[in-house]
Amino acid sequence: MKVGKRRLRRFVAGELNHVYQRTLKGFNIFYDRYDYLLYYTVFSVLSRCYGLTVLGLCLMENHIHSLIQTENKDSLSRFMDHCSSVFVREYNFSIGRKGALLQKRFGSAPKIGSKKMRTAIAYLFNNPVEKLLTDTAECYRWNFLAYAQSSHPFSKDIPNRKMSRALKRAVQEVDAARAVNNHLKYNQLKRFFSRLSEDEVECLTDYIIVKYSPFDYEHLISHYGSYQNLLIAVNSNTGSEYDIKEEFNPFSDIAYDKMKRILTEMGFSPVRSVIMLSSEEKFHVMKYLHAKTDASSRQIAKFLHLNLNA
Repeated sequence: MKVGKRRLRRFVAGELNHVYQRTLKGFNIFYDRYDYLLYYTVFSVLSRCYGLTVLGLCLMENHIHSLIQTENKDSLSRFMDHCSSVFVREYNFSIGRKGALLQKRFGSAPKIGSKKMRTAIAYLFNNPVEKLLTDTAECYRWNFLAYAQSSHPFSKDIPNRKMSRALKRAVQEVDAARAVNNHLKYNQLKRFFSRLSEDEVECLTDYIIVKYSPFDYEHLISHYGSYQNLLIAVNSNTGSEYDIKEEFNPFSDIAYDKMKRILTEMGFSPVRSVIMLSSEEKFHVMKYLHAKTDASSRQIAKFLHLNLNA
């Protein structure tokens, strides 16, 4: 059923809903770990405030997937609007930007029955595999699947007695923020990580993700009997979900990681600040990235927030 040219948002109370949201014009929004952790902690804090049950979340370059259960459609709508508003406000303030980043209207599709639920689960966790970012779903940090089994899947476990003073202070501040249900902000994240070694950066990232975890992993795993069965099912089935039409692109999303590294070497700090360049400056950067990477023109344009149709 349609209202005008827009579909009615589908929702079934108490059932698993695949919730998805795209960025405006398909532009990228996640450039470094600060961007991912900002959205993640905002999502985590607000999902608790709105009483949502979260089974999954996957942050991609220019879109977001989640698996959410709630009895109230209005709660889901208010949560999504609130989450987007807080994230975009913090994001814009960090680089002196104004305006929207995410499409106002998000999508929601209920998954009723075991088969549809498993298909949705496989689809969400396999997004990075489909984009050639990883070989297996659990190897992608930002779908948070590996954290269902381990508290430090991407880092060395550093005992408290071996932590540096800087890492101990960061852990204490994370604990304090989480205790009062506050999300982390860019200035905090920058201060935490700037004082740490490479191993400590990875350790703190894992710690923040576990500390703020909004996921009901027990509920998720119950659909498969065990974590190992979940991995086998997810990695043997890429899913066939069509709620959100994924853009076909013959180039791997790994090109975005290459562009991030290049801009870091060029002195862009934070990398997201590149989107504040003038159109003329962006075209110069685009030519340079073309020469240095295998990225397509469309990928580079999305990365730079450059409208090629303008």
